[in-house]
Parts: sequence; C-alpha cells; structure tokens
Amino acid sequence: MSILQSNRSQNSAPKNSEPSGFLSDAKGDCPPDLLVRATTGTPPAFAFVRAIGDAVLQTARQAHEANLIRPILVGEPDIIAEDAHALGWDLDGIEIVESKGEKGAIEAAIKLIQNGNASGLIKGQLHTDVFMGGIVRRDAGIRIGKRLVHVFAMLPPAGGRALLISDAAVNVAPDIETRTEAALLMGDLVRKLGQERPKVAVLSATESVLDAVPSSGDAVAIAKAAQAQDDQADYAGPLSLDLAISPGAVAMKKLDPSAPIAAVAGMADALVVPDIVSGNVLFKSLVWCAGGLAAGLVLGGGVPIVLTSRSDPPAARLASIALAVIAGKD
Repeated sequence: MSILQSNRSQNSAPKNSEPSGFLSDAKGDCPPDLLVRATTGTPPAFAFVRAIGDAVLQTARQAHEANLIRPILVGEPDIIAEDAHALGWDLDGIEIVESKGEKGAIEAAIKLIQNGNASGLIKGQLHTDVFMGGIVRRDAGIRIGKRLVHVFAMLPPAGGRALLISDAAVNVAPDIETRTEAALLMGDLVRKLGQERPKVAVLSATESVLDAVPSSGDAVAIAKAAQAQDDQADYAGPLSLDLAISPGAVAMKKLDPSAPIAAVAGMADALVVPDIVSGNVLFKSLVWCAGGLAAGLVLGGGVPIVLTSRSDPPAARLASIALAVIAGKD
C-alpha cells in the first residue's frame, strides 16, 4: 500500500468524535395492549409522593386521563396548585393531601396505605433514599415478609412481549434468596401480563457450572428453589444472555433438548441478573441500543411501588404506572 493510499484509508475511518454506531433512534410508546390490560375495572388510588414539579404532575395528569389510576397528590398544596396551573390542569376532582417536605410527604403517603385509602405509591419530587427509607421501615407495614425487588419490563419499540429484568435499581448484590424471590415475583408478573406459562432464565456468563464463575452455580440453586415453589412456570439456569433470548443461538450451539435449561432457552420472558451492575448495564443497553421502553416498579411489598424519574420519558412513566396497576391485581 502506498503512503497516499494509507492516508486516504485513515481519512475515511470513523472519527472518535462521532457517537457510537450502536445507538438507536427508535423510540417506543406505551403499548396500547398494556393500557387495555391495566384499565379493566375501577381505577385504583395511587399516591404521588411529593407531587410537585412539571414531570410529576404531567405523569399524574396523563395517568388520570388514561383512566389508569385515581391520583392522590401528596405535598404542599400551594406549590401543587401553582405547578398544575402552569400546566393548564385545573385539578377538578383531584384529591390533595397536605404535607411538608420530603419526609412529611412519604409519612403522609404511608398513612394513606395504612388506612386503605391508596393502593400504590409513586415517587414524586423527593430523594430515592428518603422515599425507600420510609417504605422499608418496619412500622410502615408495607413490607410483608418478602424481599423488595426492582423489576424492569423492557418493551420493544416495534411491539411484542415484554422482557423482564431484575434487579437494576434496589438490591446491589442480591443473595441467592433475594434472586429466588425475584424469579418468583417476575414469574407471577409475566402471568399477569398474559403469558400462561412464564419462562424465567437465571443469567450467568456461561451455560455450564464453573467454579471460576460463582454466578453459574448460584443460578442452578436459584432455578431449583424457584421451580420447587412454582410449578406453573419454567425456571432454568445458568444461561448466558444469547442462549436465554435467541433461538438462533440455541440452534448454533446445538443445545441438547433434554438439558434442564432447554425448557427456557431461547424464549425467556424474564431474566434474573447476578447483581445491580449487570442489570443496570443490560436495561440501559436495551434502551439506548435497541430503543426499548423501560417500565419499572418495585415488587414484593404489600402494594406496588413506582420509582419514576424526571429523566424518564413520558411513555416510560405511563407504562410504569400501567405495569404497577397490573401487578396490583389479584
């Protein structure tokens, strides 16, 4: 190759100032079928904890207009009224519960749950540690003996069934018992989303048990423990991500159909991840590289808990509330 050809080759190469070519511009809306499933029956009352600010009130208004929930706005009434007026929302018929500050808001919301006046909690404008700290207090009565587990339902931009992921937001290094609880909670939620027999994969970096990969051995224990408690779903592990979700990968690797993991391989509805880092990386990869919509909530308590964020797109906030309503159904 001549010097001139070499220079031309270098000049035509992608510059490192350009964004990654893996980023996707695809954006999904809240799926209509999710809204339909969530809006059957009387809308339950959900408390927006410290319902101030544009993003929180826009979410409350949108969920109310979609007939998903009956919102109860907890916070400073004068600020709520001012912020709602700026949005053009007259709050006619909307219940407001007065509280002061972040701690006052979560305490007032917990009383609504304790008194049976609210069926779920939605994080508003307050810090997550204050929100969750109030919820996990023993005297709050929201913990019912199960571990609290965060779940994302990843919704494809072109439609199709959800792919559930745990735990990307609450438990940093969940033990085997917590991950087993996550598997069972996701299995139950998948059924509520319409899948008759859920398939739950316990992820590792391999489909074989290796001493050098502790999560592979954990996956076997988790799958066995979950299967023993729920015979209306299939639980299997360890599975690598490709073998969990891709029939093509299953075919290429010539997976033995009689293997214990074969009942789930290639068709997983839900993924149990080893820790918060892998869950966080996985869900963000699906959002930013595949255009997935992330609907998230905390399961395992006496009521569904929604951890919305001001950075979430409106469609994700609406889908999260719809998911919470579905999760709260008997």
